[in-house]
Amino acid sequence: MTVGKALYGLAFTAALPALLVLWSTVAEPNVALPAFGSVALGLALALSGLGLVTAGMGDLWRFGGGLPMNAFPPPRFVPRGVYRWLPHPIYTGFVLACLGTSMAVRSRAGLWLVTPAAAFGCAALVLGYERLDLKRRFGETMHLLPADEQTRPSQADRIRCLLCAVIPWVGLYELTVRIPAAGTGFRFGFEDRLPVWSWTIVIYESLYVAVAAAPWCARTQRDLRALMVSAWVAMAIVFPVYWVLPSSAPRRGLAGDGWIVHLLRFERNTYPPVAAFPSFHVLWAVFVARLYRLRWIGIAYAAAVSASCITTGMHYIADVAAALLLAPAFMHPQRIWERLRAWAEGFANSWREWRIGPVRIVNHGAWAGLAAFVQVAVVIAAAGPARAPQVLTTAFAGLVGAAVWAQWVEGSSRLRRPFGFYGGFIAVAICSLFFPERWILLAGHCLAAPWMQAIGRVRCLVNGCCHGGPASANAGIRVVNGRSRVTRLANLTGVPIHATQLYSILGNVLLGSFLLRLWVSGCPLAIVCGVYAIGSGCARFIEEAYRGEPQTRSLWGLRMYQWIAAVSVLTGALVTALASPPALGLTPSLAGCAWAAVFALLAGAAMGVDFPESDRPFARLT
Repeated sequence: MTVGKALYGLAFTAALPALLVLWSTVAEPNVALPAFGSVALGLALALSGLGLVTAGMGDLWRFGGGLPMNAFPPPRFVPRGVYRWLPHPIYTGFVLACLGTSMAVRSRAGLWLVTPAAAFGCAALVLGYERLDLKRRFGETMHLLPADEQTRPSQADRIRCLLCAVIPWVGLYELTVRIPAAGTGFRFGFEDRLPVWSWTIVIYESLYVAVAAAPWCARTQRDLRALMVSAWVAMAIVFPVYWVLPSSAPRRGLAGDGWIVHLLRFERNTYPPVAAFPSFHVLWAVFVARLYRLRWIGIAYAAAVSASCITTGMHYIADVAAALLLAPAFMHPQRIWERLRAWAEGFANSWREWRIGPVRIVNHGAWAGLAAFVQVAVVIAAAGPARAPQVLTTAFAGLVGAAVWAQWVEGSSRLRRPFGFYGGFIAVAICSLFFPERWILLAGHCLAAPWMQAIGRVRCLVNGCCHGGPASANAGIRVVNGRSRVTRLANLTGVPIHATQLYSILGNVLLGSFLLRLWVSGCPLAIVCGVYAIGSGCARFIEEAYRGEPQTRSLWGLRMYQWIAAVSVLTGALVTALASPPALGLTPSLAGCAWAAVFALLAGAAMGVDFPESDRPFARLT
């Protein structure tokens, strides 16, 4: 074994675990969520995780002829052994070991911060590198989803469904219900007077068994695939609703005795009355009901579970109704995707420009202005109207930093005035340090950044920057507008390309929703900043793997921005360990919106107005 391989192996088997332990120790004071689980459960999970890691490494050595090193990968594809059951047993085992160890040592930071970060980091590495590398080297990759066929699912398919759809939901639900925040009860006035039929708890709790058994109820791979996709899409949409719009369903009075009443009381005591609208209990019932051979049985079961949500007092009528209204969309998510893809393709071909003498106004500048407006308005609401001058100063520094960064990294004779996100991010951070209110300014910008970037990505669609590489026809968008960077710089006219701007929009909405929940829950500002840096870094690492911009350089098998994204994750981890004050709420104001509108005009002009006939530096956008 070479020195390089030895050092690489030590970095991931010794240095990384040691750093995670250190991180969880120093970040412990910043995590107020309670410890969860028991020592026995933690040890069981940790040992199971280590067993998976050992089995995965052994199979790579026996069947693949190498060790699990991304930089020095095994020469043969391994679909056997533990890889037959799990596509990525080493990463799965590593996350389980983190989870179990955190439970066993009662580490709050390990459980609620380090373990989720490890899980998202592993997912980013798989989606942003390993999956594409396997496809490039072997023409195939590890599959989480069953094939879209009418054949019978294998036991491996069923186990993967349980591990990759059901258990992630449990983890997200446990995290969500334990983040403190006052919730709104979406109820009618008469509902608090409805009787509680305690015996219906049997129907209500039967869903737990039904969901756990659902993978073994699917008759075909297509059915199992549909179950997993529906669960994933529902989680991606419903959990942000829980974060942005906290809901509750306070329990109605419960009288009596007996095992039925005790069972209902146990259910009430186990989970707090939050994350109620829409009811995920009902959504799972609908997803499971679709698996029944006789359709009327499935409909009857979903109806019974829906009714039990109300008769047990666990949900309000609006919670159930909202879930039933959303369920059809989640059962056919391809329709949602097709509409999103058509929307993205429409914007990608919507470049318009107007000339006023030597001045050119491009329509995508309006999206830059709107993004800047949201950014400044949110930061002023977070920092307070009295700090508007400091907010505007840091925002202007970000605009200048974005221009300088992009000019240094991407500027050329064909890109005279580009803008780069990371330059703006770094400039805002540095500028914030010069103010006594550095934490509130930096955290406010982190809170606003996902929403700013999500809106700004519409400008990217119109302009053609941040575009994707070639994709399959049913996944990509086609750009034919001659003014887009896709056609002018990348020569991909009419070629299906990944809608990476759309991927970024969706990822930023998820991240922004979670950060908003952290903020209104009064988390330390260091946690808000750190979680943003970690989440945006993981998302950008994945997104960058599917981009197709020819001017972006690569280094050691990764694109330049993937390395920067990795630095963002590491920086975020460091920031979460720093002492900081808590978030103090949001105070929107008309004055804040007025200042935001002024800055929006400046940003919109910088990114949407130029002098196309001039050869002066920065005069032209393209």
